[in-house]
Amino acid sequence: SRVPLRLLTRTPTARRALAVMATAQVVMGGLMTAAPLGMHQHHATLGSVGTALSAHALGMFALSPLTGWLLDRFGARQVMLAGLLTMLVATVQLTIAPGDEGLRVAALFQLGYGWNLCFVGGSGSLADGFGPADRSGVEGAVDAAVWGLAAVAALSSTAAFAAGGYTLLGALAAALLVTVTLPLRSRMIRESRTG
Repeated sequence: SRVPLRLLTRTPTARRALAVMATAQVVMGGLMTAAPLGMHQHHATLGSVGTALSAHALGMFALSPLTGWLLDRFGARQVMLAGLLTMLVATVQLTIAPGDEGLRVAALFQLGYGWNLCFVGGSGSLADGFGPADRSGVEGAVDAAVWGLAAVAALSSTAAFAAGGYTLLGALAAALLVTVTLPLRSRMIRESRTG
């Protein structure tokens, strides 16, 4: 069944999952759209570009079994928080040393794995927060919102990159990640104290 997006924003579980998944997709989409431009700007060879993009794709998917284990062991919110922090570290690395080939490969791998953690954690949170009858509609609504925002981010990232390079793009991405990470972490601390 279809679930209106406005109803999702009133449900704390769905709101958190939507915020984390949307942030992960927007940051990754924005940084990865500009990544080849940045590499070209720093005179990277075609082989270097291929290695960096392959590392990113590997990060997105290769460690999914580990992410599933982490989800079972620590829960969805811990996995989402780990994903946001991993993406934040990767964003800082890309921003401070965009011309360092080794660091760039490592950062793009981390960016991909952080996205994986956010998406698996977000999906796990939705699965825990809704019954089977509502789950598919909720996940469909979240996916539609996330991919719509990602398209906007991809289109906007080249303009931000043209205006200020990776410094501006990275700063915007980091600010978004911090804005979503801090409330999630604060809530987890409050709940651990009361629980």
